[in-house]
Amino acid sequence: MPSPTRSKLDEELGMLFYITRQAGIGGILKGKIEDFIVTELVLGGIPCTSPEIGGWGGSGEYTWFLFEKRSIDTVTALRLIGKALGVDYRSLTVMGLKDARALTFQLACVKGIAPENFPSCVGNRVKILAAFRMPFKLTPNMLYGNQFEIKVRRLALGKSEAMSRISELWEEIREAGGAPNYFGYQRFGTIRPITHIVGKCILKGMFKEAVYELLTRAFPHESEQSKEARKYLASTWDLKGALKLFPRNLHHERMVIRYLIKHPDDYFGAIRTLPLQVRRLFVEAFQAYIFNRVLSRRLKEEMPISKAVAGDLIAIYGAGSASILRANDSNLEKLNQLISLGRAEVVTNVVGYATVLPEGIPGKLEREVLKEENVSVENFKVHHMPEVSSRGGTRPLALRPENFRAAVVDTELGCIAAFSFALRKGMYATVLLREFVKPENPALQGF
Repeated sequence: MPSPTRSKLDEELGMLFYITRQAGIGGILKGKIEDFIVTELVLGGIPCTSPEIGGWGGSGEYTWFLFEKRSIDTVTALRLIGKALGVDYRSLTVMGLKDARALTFQLACVKGIAPENFPSCVGNRVKILAAFRMPFKLTPNMLYGNQFEIKVRRLALGKSEAMSRISELWEEIREAGGAPNYFGYQRFGTIRPITHIVGKCILKGMFKEAVYELLTRAFPHESEQSKEARKYLASTWDLKGALKLFPRNLHHERMVIRYLIKHPDDYFGAIRTLPLQVRRLFVEAFQAYIFNRVLSRRLKEEMPISKAVAGDLIAIYGAGSASILRANDSNLEKLNQLISLGRAEVVTNVVGYATVLPEGIPGKLEREVLKEENVSVENFKVHHMPEVSSRGGTRPLALRPENFRAAVVDTELGCIAAFSFALRKGMYATVLLREFVKPENPALQGF
């Protein structure tokens, strides 16, 4: 049986279990920026590094460019690059967004700017490593996944014991057919894990509650200035006074406060003043929370995540596409055979308004979670804010790393565990690493 988490944050995000029973190695992630390196992989698993893409390009109206960023989020990096090129950053396209607290390598694309016009550096956090012409636009569909090189510092164990435990944990993951493919901490936030709560409020039309959650709920690991500002606003609702206290970097909170100063009690308008991308992120976070809870419920019932049971949804992969079938008693054996051959996998719903809930035990689990949250699939057709409506989709239950390697080295500062692996797009490295570290306080341990 899977083992329960001891992390309060995990419980709040619906990640209630580990697939492994062995104790973790402890330690922290992201002790240094170079401890968390992410390299995009394009279709075919080709890494986005200068040597690999050196022969690409030739002609065309689009310029693709490889950039390195450190300690900065992708959108901010694109803003800086756009400013350096003299174009609106929104005209730049990328395959995906990457962690701010990392050293990352990714591709981007712009139309009408010659490769020779690209600077080699943009500030001290962004470098342009290569630029070349292409006849077509870069799109998110071209992303296969990401390669990760991660170091875990301050291990709780010595070298030999840590390596032995990593090997045992990896064997448990392999036997289970992968780790639970939870939506990770980044989807919700570790410092202020409220995105899914705000999302649920939006779906239910509870805009006052959404505003109060966004503005006034303080968390222990926030800055003292942020906590004081939130507590002041909660106790006084003095919007003008609070605006002076809220740190400048809390852009969304300040945006909402400014709106409410001009339009008191218009909580709907206050939420709608936020960028569409942010509002959609709130709803997507609640969808992620529902998925995590359903996956946790499956683990609690000791159901497999890499083998089908009647009622499961199965993604069958063909030439560049996937079809979804429903498992039943008559096709179950054949589907599990395809899963064992790597040609199919068990998926479950990321619930939206177009979701058809499955039958059997998988459907029972989804219905139970939706009932407990007091929502239905129809809630995701958001009539009062249609632009944030979501059809839903599916997501694999099992996270299977590719080319997994691990080693432990002794240093003057203690043992360091080094992990290397690739994940398909949409999968979280921190979700895999939590199986090895077993963090009791993810926020303080770099997750």
